[in-house]
Amino acid sequence: MKRLLTSCFGLGFLPFAPGTWGSVPAVLLFILAWNLSQSNLMTAAAMAMLVLIASIVCVCFSPAVIKTTGRKDPGEVVVDEVAGQAVFFLIIAALANTSLLVTAGAGFILFRIFDIIKPWPIRKLEKFPAGWGILADDLAAGVYAAIAFLILQKLSFLTFFLGLFETNGQMNVFFAAFLGAVQGLTEFLPVSSSGHLVLFENLFKFDPEQPQMLLFDLAVHVGTVLAILVVFRRSITAFFANLVKSKQYIKTPLLMYRESPSVHIAFLAIITTGVTGILGIAFKDYLESARGSLLTVALMWLITGTLLLITDKRKKTRIGLRQFGITAAVIVGLAQAAAIMPGISRSGATICAAILLGLHRRWSVEYSFLLAIPAIVAAALVQTIQDFELIRSAALPASVIVAGVISAFVVGIIALKLLIKLVRRSSLKLFAVYCYILAVFVFVYVLSKP
Repeated sequence: MKRLLTSCFGLGFLPFAPGTWGSVPAVLLFILAWNLSQSNLMTAAAMAMLVLIASIVCVCFSPAVIKTTGRKDPGEVVVDEVAGQAVFFLIIAALANTSLLVTAGAGFILFRIFDIIKPWPIRKLEKFPAGWGILADDLAAGVYAAIAFLILQKLSFLTFFLGLFETNGQMNVFFAAFLGAVQGLTEFLPVSSSGHLVLFENLFKFDPEQPQMLLFDLAVHVGTVLAILVVFRRSITAFFANLVKSKQYIKTPLLMYRESPSVHIAFLAIITTGVTGILGIAFKDYLESARGSLLTVALMWLITGTLLLITDKRKKTRIGLRQFGITAAVIVGLAQAAAIMPGISRSGATICAAILLGLHRRWSVEYSFLLAIPAIVAAALVQTIQDFELIRSAALPASVIVAGVISAFVVGIIALKLLIKLVRRSSLKLFAVYCYILAVFVFVYVLSKP
């Protein structure tokens, strides 16, 4: 129980940046307190209570964890991050009057910076005995972060930063680069790009049906397709080279399917894409209506996270693409169709379905992103046909389009390479935790809105 509490119910056991995850509960509780109370005083009181509780848990239970692990500052102890992050929000709620998103976002970033760089005297505070040292350095980091925030506010830097995101109905270069980066990350990582789009539509209050947004959406999808072509260029080149050689099996289609790897894969991809397209058309109205509900998106994120956790436990995946059959292709197509729902990740659903069917992890990723090319292109074409007049009337500066495309392209390459590495290491649980935290954030955001 002591390890469960000090790790914030398991966040500290995550293999990647547990301290960063440890800051998240304080951010979520701050957002909840802010929206429920609509009062700086009440929010400050709630944060003071959180600091007190987290500090008591840290001081009382950390010594036992230190003894068990044999480390002076066990990485699994993240309740100190909760206390330090809450200190920041306590000070800002009492002394400043800024918007919720700016306070939550800037506070999280600033606290993480000071918790990592540890300026004087934070490192000396770490030398305090037992749980006091673990706690004191994070409390000091929270104070440093609050001072930095107040200075930035005094210098009007935060106002300037907000202005970069202020579109006033017009897309600017900075906002285009930001949204392009979001698209590049979420299109490939198994966290649902459509879910993030719905979330940002609500947070930044932009209309996805505006001609400008429709044109921009098409542009950034070009960037993501280019990223796939670059990362998988060798596999794609080999695929087409083998496809050309398939003429030696031209005697019968069945022989081509059995003997040519490229024909085999292409046939399976056509089946998967066809199943997705049929279901997408059949349930089009229902799927589109889901975009209007953040709670539905949050629920889908919980499903995505659970699917990722289940898949991560599947260790033996030895089937190659040559042994991957028509039934398996249909199942992957069903999974990809489910991903039309905002919050269900396309890459996550297809990769997980393939791995659970026994396909080797490497081939699961490559098959998923081979499918992504026709899926993204087809969706873009359908969107263009449906909204051709609106898109034609859109007027976006070339700099905005270029910024979005380049950002989506560059970030997409990074995201793809990261995903390939983590899938092979069975580390999908990292994305599962992210989906769970995002779902909780959305639930808190929606339920706490007045």
